[in-house]
Amino acid sequence: MTRLSPEILFQRSRVYAQGWNAARANSLGPAKAATNPYTSEPERSRWDEGHAGAMEYHRTGPRFIPGRDSETR
Repeated sequence: MTRLSPEILFQRSRVYAQGWNAARANSLGPAKAATNPYTSEPERSRWDEGHAGAMEYHRTGPRFIPGRDSETR
């Protein structure tokens, strides 16, 4: 397996975030189909993963993280 450079990993995280933000924007306003702006791989798949992740998050709501409620600030 080839190791990816930090720059490529960062770029892919931004593509994932764009997909996530597109789904979030749709959940906050009037429904319109989000269109993946990427035509080539792996960006297209990363955007789709981000979009699907946000849709699942908004469908099920935030998950409980054990230990967080007992922490003091």
